[in-house]
Amino acid sequence: METNLRNYATVNRTVHANYHYSFWAFFSITSLWVIYLTQQGMTLVQVGLLESIFHIASLLFEVPSGTLADRFAFKTVLIIGRIMAIIAGILFLTGTGFWWFALAFIIQAFSYNLDSGTNEALVFESLKTQHLENHYLKITANLNAIYELADMLGLMLAGFFVHWHFSLTYVIYIFTSFLAITAILRMQEPLTETSVEKSTTTTLATIIATSWQFLRTHRLTAILMFFLACYEAVGTTYFFYFQTLMSNYHLRGWQISAVMILAAIFNIFGAKNAPKLEKYWSKRHLIVGLIGLMIVGLLASLIPSFPILTCCFILISLITTVVEPIFNDYLQQQIPSDARATLLSVMSMMFSLVMIGFFPIVGALVSWLHFEQAFFVVGLFLLVSCLLGLIGRSFLTHKN
Repeated sequence: METNLRNYATVNRTVHANYHYSFWAFFSITSLWVIYLTQQGMTLVQVGLLESIFHIASLLFEVPSGTLADRFAFKTVLIIGRIMAIIAGILFLTGTGFWWFALAFIIQAFSYNLDSGTNEALVFESLKTQHLENHYLKITANLNAIYELADMLGLMLAGFFVHWHFSLTYVIYIFTSFLAITAILRMQEPLTETSVEKSTTTTLATIIATSWQFLRTHRLTAILMFFLACYEAVGTTYFFYFQTLMSNYHLRGWQISAVMILAAIFNIFGAKNAPKLEKYWSKRHLIVGLIGLMIVGLLASLIPSFPILTCCFILISLITTVVEPIFNDYLQQQIPSDARATLLSVMSMMFSLVMIGFFPIVGALVSWLHFEQAFFVVGLFLLVSCLLGLIGRSFLTHKN
């Protein structure tokens, strides 16, 4: 009994240390990087290319970084990730041209990949050692709320620096990375029989083969992974290019902060209450509803009114936030422990694949058609795709 209580306390301490790590690691002081790069002389086309370089690097690093987490200590991988973040921050501070920033993005991609799946896997495996997996949905909802809180505070602070020493945001980014490392050191590495076996017998080829076999035999899970990647790509792209819209409307620093804080408040509310949605709707109905709301937000972006565009921005940010914990919980329950981090990395790899093409194309559209028309086109494309998909499914069902 005493041993169980001690183990439970250790898991609880690890979860809370992970909350602290998540706050500092995702403190979004550099989220206004599109504005930062345009101030450094980058065009929107170059910004799109830099984001593509980031995702190409992310694609190349994703499975190897996930494999590191499956083969070695989760804590070690997270610490290396924060060290890479510090190096990237230094490069952004000293960057003077396209290729210098490209190098910074490549290293930052490696940093993100080392965290991708690793953080969630550490929490889930820690809970699993005490048979507490049923608490994961609540914890992942808390983590998403922390991400949003870190986003809100980071963006609020960044907004005030937009027209005054904007480079200081990267100094703060480096400092928060050091704080994240101190939080990692307080975590307890989950020591399970599975983790001991994988560190001695599992090979890279075995883990990749396990991932491929799992996705082949669990096609619904693979489809949901791809859906989540596409959905988040649209939301992420809207968020980043909305920054250029605020610059075009000549918003002051405090006004940019106010818009971001308002969106973050809605996102925190959505992240905390996302698990409750499953009590009222099935995942199928949630998918249809979330896609419908995304299309409404994109099509309404055609209206050249900043208040309406701000509402569209808040709506798209909210529904992008809501979708993540719901599908993250479902996918975690389907994935085997010996390849958990790798399969979660594969999901991130799908996101990178979508973003490699999608982000620069939208950047070119924004430069050519302006923000409002560009995202209306995206919404129209999404609407037509959904209608064609429904027609195709109806035809196949009738034929069978």
